[in-house]
Amino acid sequence: MSSANITVFNLNRMFLDSSPPAYLLEIIFRTVLTLIIAFIVVRLLGKREVEQLTPFDFLFFIALGSVVGNSMLMPDVGLLWSTFVLGTALVVYRLQMFLSKKSEKYDNFTLGKPIKIIENGIINIDNLNHSNITKNDLMLMLRNKSIENLGELKLVYLERNGALSVYKLDKDKQYPGLSTFPLEMSIHPEYHRAGETVPRSAYYSCYETGETH
Repeated sequence: MSSANITVFNLNRMFLDSSPPAYLLEIIFRTVLTLIIAFIVVRLLGKREVEQLTPFDFLFFIALGSVVGNSMLMPDVGLLWSTFVLGTALVVYRLQMFLSKKSEKYDNFTLGKPIKIIENGIINIDNLNHSNITKNDLMLMLRNKSIENLGELKLVYLERNGALSVYKLDKDKQYPGLSTFPLEMSIHPEYHRAGETVPRSAYYSCYETGETH
């Protein structure tokens, strides 16, 4: 439709466009049938928790949502072809899962592998820089797991789905470490910038790595 033919605030165009009102009945039919087909496809995928979804899973569901949405609404999208697309996507997904189980190298190449971010309270800066999260993101994720400082941590892995796996030290083996609280919060311990003379002997942690002395 050219801009010259557009009538501003035309309610008929806004709500119905060029489709007849009876097309609403077809939309209802398309929606119900498409949801049934999509439900069958999702059931055939197998059981996966949301926390276990990989980047490939998200890509699949984005494609699934696009096909389902178009099938429900667009009159020029045939339901048979949409079903064929969903079936093809399902075959590709199952093939991906099969190859991932057969080859660890293929699995790591396509889906990535866990990255060790923290060991004994110290952040591995190189690994963090090669990940898809920032240091602030890391601290936020640790706070969500009720971690107050890095001295509580034995190992932390960034899983390939973006979640953190946290292994804490035993209570009697924990030691002072870098606080996970933002510097702006009053609860954050006193801090000093590089080059400053510290006022007293105490444990001090590097703000970048968490190394504590």
